[in-house]
Amino acid sequence: MTVGSKTLVVAFLAALGLAFAAPSYADHGKSSQKNDGPTITVSPSGNSTMSVQGVVQSVNGSVVVVRQLDGSAVNVVISRSTRITVDGRPGKISDVKPGFVLVTTAKAGQPASALRFLRPS
Repeated sequence: MTVGSKTLVVAFLAALGLAFAAPSYADHGKSSQKNDGPTITVSPSGNSTMSVQGVVQSVNGSVVVVRQLDGSAVNVVISRSTRITVDGRPGKISDVKPGFVLVTTAKAGQPASALRFLRPS
């Protein structure tokens, strides 16, 4: 049985929705304080790489803020040489809006070399 890429995208988006909805349902109104988790910037020095998967919160000319599945926010630094794809096609950072899904691997201390975005369905 072959699973198409659209099916995988729908499944991934459904998983993201559940990941974001589950904590709010589990709280049952016990606290109005929100714990957004840590904010991680993919820019410290070092040679480590970091996998980034999550929903775009905002796009600034040189930074994409992503909320990952664990609730942490990640600031992904981009440059003019960063390759952008949207739904598998070449794109521009101006094509990206909050709510898009980002999947990438970024090397610490350097702007991301490539970012893959998926539009929400």
